[in-house]
Amino acid sequence: MRPMYQYGAADVRYGQYVQLSGQCLLDLSGSSSYSIGFWLRPRAPIYDGKVLSSGPSWYVGLHGLQLTFNLPGMSSRQVSDLELRSHEWQYILVNFESTGANAGNYSVYVDGTLLIEGSQSNIAPSTTPFVLGMSCDAQYFNVAFWSAAKSGDALKPLWDVPEQGPTLVACYSFSDGSQTDVSGNNNAPASFLIGAQVLMLAPALRLVNGAVQPSPRDNLTMSADGGPFSVQAWYFLDEPSAYQSESHTLFSCLDAVTNQGFTLGFQWDGIGYNLQCTGYLSDGGRGWGYALQMPPGVWHHLAATYDGSTLMIYLDGELAMQIPGVVQPTLTQPIWLFGAQSTTRVDGGAANDFQGHLQAAGLWSRALSASEVQQYMSQDPSDVDGCVAYYAWNGIVLGNQVTGNPPVFLNTATPDIVVTPPSDSTPPPGSVVETQQMLLADPPLPAARWSFSEPVAFPEQKLLTQDQAEAVLKSLEPLVTSLPDSMRERIRSLARNNLYEGLARVGSSGSPPVGAFTGQVEGNQYVYYHHTRQGRVEAGRMELSVNTACIGWIVTVVATAFSLILSALGVGFVGARLVSPIQKAVTESSLLLNTVETVAKSSTQDAGNIIRILKAFYTAGTLGKIFGAVLTGSWWTVAINCGLLMLQVAALWATGGAYLAILIIELAANFALFVYALTQKPSNC
Repeated sequence: MRPMYQYGAADVRYGQYVQLSGQCLLDLSGSSSYSIGFWLRPRAPIYDGKVLSSGPSWYVGLHGLQLTFNLPGMSSRQVSDLELRSHEWQYILVNFESTGANAGNYSVYVDGTLLIEGSQSNIAPSTTPFVLGMSCDAQYFNVAFWSAAKSGDALKPLWDVPEQGPTLVACYSFSDGSQTDVSGNNNAPASFLIGAQVLMLAPALRLVNGAVQPSPRDNLTMSADGGPFSVQAWYFLDEPSAYQSESHTLFSCLDAVTNQGFTLGFQWDGIGYNLQCTGYLSDGGRGWGYALQMPPGVWHHLAATYDGSTLMIYLDGELAMQIPGVVQPTLTQPIWLFGAQSTTRVDGGAANDFQGHLQAAGLWSRALSASEVQQYMSQDPSDVDGCVAYYAWNGIVLGNQVTGNPPVFLNTATPDIVVTPPSDSTPPPGSVVETQQMLLADPPLPAARWSFSEPVAFPEQKLLTQDQAEAVLKSLEPLVTSLPDSMRERIRSLARNNLYEGLARVGSSGSPPVGAFTGQVEGNQYVYYHHTRQGRVEAGRMELSVNTACIGWIVTVVATAFSLILSALGVGFVGARLVSPIQKAVTESSLLLNTVETVAKSSTQDAGNIIRILKAFYTAGTLGKIFGAVLTGSWWTVAINCGLLMLQVAALWATGGAYLAILIIELAANFALFVYALTQKPSNC
């Protein structure tokens, strides 16, 4: 059977190769423009190997994991500064724009980022058919050829089969396991030579004596209240170990205290796997089985539906068991698990007895019909009424695609890829190979969202100002300057685009993306929210032992008053001790300053030491104001106080009149801040 997210890829080891068509698919003389795009998954560094070639001199290759490019007539090949990523899919695009006879400009992109560029004249033509491999160890997907150069958004990675058009010359997708050209131009099929082959790849979740527990925040009560429910998943069972139990649980919903509920899975009989279903009731357990002797190492689909009285079990879309008269017990503390069953008799609370892979697991709050079981074998049900949890496990998103809540992975549950030959991957019932060709084969990496052909404008949002965003980008400069000169500006541009795109998504006035967490203070609690497709859902609360806003206001008022007094002391001291022409005006201004003058004149301390003491106290006061402003969320007062702190830094080297001028500025600013702080008292303080 073919799981929901499986797709084919050409698999080439060192010494093996794939010839595309019987003739060269493009004019490589340099007199015509062209583009070639393909997905590559290198498995190991290859030194001076060829990934795609036409004859001895036209090739895209690897030097270790650095991309190389060569045209006939070049004195030496071009080598990228950055390396590719081993065992990950990356989109490589070769773009050639002719500028005349046997001349043109070339550029090579990886995931939309330009890595190699230049111009070449006196290009010698090549008429040899294109070849994948021969001196590399890699996998290929969607190898496409166009008779025109690309520009703008067309430079971005494209995971799907390209749309047919006048410039699309050929496309060898391999997605359905075949070797044919799917461009509509009926080019000769690819020839797999010296052991090269098409393999089917299925991203899935790997369970080795591990399990998955849906998030408790999803409150999945199906099967717990005795009402209708359905559960389904694609699974790939490994051959059991001699040290394992003969039973292998795929789904279970059991009470954490009474152990009542049901389990559905398989039992190994020494030859193959047989279907096994068990219901645990207050008066004992009841078991049902179906002899199948299924061999391990093959994909299958299992679904169970319960309408309140009858349990129906479907294997590969066909009804395998029908159990009437079933009464599901009511569970007070239900625990759903995939790949294990909860039990109080085992350390850790779960018997992890499954070894294999899971993909496209779904939970429903209603019974599915037979046609729906078949339909959702090959269709994402996360937006369908009644689907309360759906886990694709086909990419970087591992959470419930209905709510966004991540599951709990127990023991060694990790993302993985299952590799099978095409002969073991027949389509599900009710489908044909043609319609399955690109069945939701999501790219394993979000590479298409990493690069932008045009600069991204600074978005309308409330998270950061443009100056703050530029400060973030400036902080990356030490890293950027460590890169080769040819890469610096491109990395700066990429970082800026990614930051602006992220701000547009997260910091906009609209809702955060599905899966994002936000929080805010509500009274004496801090409330966490999880953003789902159905909107914002409360994820938890934390009691605050103190009133943060009130304490912040008190800190701000006290620190500002402290800084205000110190400013007055500083002005009085300097005026009395250091600036004699204005001594009379200062000393007659108030009783406080008269006292300061007397202390200053009679002090045995060195004047410079006293000034430094005042500076230290004043700096402490300003830091206290900043802390108070942070607690109250008054960011503009943080900025003002940071400015005053910078003045104090300047004052460290100032004496005499300059120091007095700084103190007078700070005295005026602190008086204004003090008046403002008094007006901002929280209502509950």
